Amino acid sequence: MESYANGAKFDCLLFDMDDTLYPLILGINLACRNNIQDYMLNKLQIEESLVPKMCLDLYKEYGTTMAGLKLMGYEFDYDEFHASVHGKLPYEKLKPDPVLRNLLLSMPQRKIVSSS
Repeated sequence: MESYANGAKFDCLLFDMDDTLYPLILGINLACRNNIQDYMLNKLQIEESLVPKMCLDLYKEYGTTMAGLKLMGYEFDYDEFHASVHGKLPYEKLKPDPVLRNLLLSMPQRKIVSSS
């Protein structure tokens, strides 16, 4: 089934899971930011006073802090970065959300969920 938004037909919905399909109150976004900053400080040896602003600036400029770090010339393994940043997140806080589930099921379009 196709739907229309502002007169445009669409048959697929794209969701960015990060900070959108779970409540912010869980603190996953804050934990992720803290893990990124810990990685910048401890693995990349970036001066502590520079890390918070640099993290935010790279995120704003490049869409992810990781992409910005790579473009600035920092050398690191993507898998190690993801394991360090995302592997330590408090996923146990995520619980089924029947209201969200029913809302998503009510939409007839194909759904794609991604994460940066």
